[in-house]
Amino acid sequence: MEIFQLHYFVKLAEVLHFTQAAEACFVTQSGMSQQIKKLEEELGMPLFLRTGKKVQLTEAGAVFLQHAKRILDDVATGKQAIDDLNELIGGELRIGVTYIFGLLILPVVQDFAMKYPDLKIIVEYGSTEPLKQELLNNELDLVLVLSASDIPLSIQKIPLFSSSLVMAVSKKNPLAKLESIPFAKVNEIPLILPSKGFSSREYLDDLFYEFNMKPKISIEINAILALLKMIENSNWATIVTEKAIKDWENIQSIQLQGIAVERNAFILRINNQYQKKAINLFIEAFKKNL
Repeated sequence: MEIFQLHYFVKLAEVLHFTQAAEACFVTQSGMSQQIKKLEEELGMPLFLRTGKKVQLTEAGAVFLQHAKRILDDVATGKQAIDDLNELIGGELRIGVTYIFGLLILPVVQDFAMKYPDLKIIVEYGSTEPLKQELLNNELDLVLVLSASDIPLSIQKIPLFSSSLVMAVSKKNPLAKLESIPFAKVNEIPLILPSKGFSSREYLDDLFYEFNMKPKISIEINAILALLKMIENSNWATIVTEKAIKDWENIQSIQLQGIAVERNAFILRINNQYQKKAINLFIEAFKKNL
């Protein structure tokens, strides 16, 4: 059994299409089929059901897939450990980021990429729960989240910062002259908010429910940069942590009265597992940039 055969098998299990899997692995379709057949012969059981052009995992294939992924992960981790011993910062650094970190992470990623040109940095934006699951599946190396809760013991929480929840408006907005506003008054202001599914939106929805509020939500959007750009050029308002608007010169923060406004940010990474040197270096760099 060869490592490349496991790569072929995992990719075919993901796409369930021989041609697509072969293209992704830079091998001919006949070469892919031959190696999968050899793997099945060695294991003594079929891993796929083939019906015309359709491919499905067998029960044996589904069981073997879990082990094949684990083997490939272990091989990648071992290679990374050797690279680190040789003081080579290479390979990949896969970072999951919730929307609130929109601009905060970009300068660090840029500086990090310039400092370590052999390192490929992959940044994935999303909501907390899917990113957390990708971390558990070893599809991400670390995740930046706001107010993490229900974190399993296999995940380590590294505190980053606390930031106040504020209302954010354009400096051209008449509301910008206010220093503070009662949270209940937000009910009267047209809002642009993050889409449902984001932890910050869930937190706000809980507050709206607690205060028996039905806010005027004009737009929902799942990209913080686009959201703040719209705020910057309109009379709409939004509610975000103050850190999120740190570098937006044309946006004014207004303190919210009558609610608990502190929210905590964390970096999540897998606990009790070999950590790529790049992970710790990135965490240090990000903390220095705050």
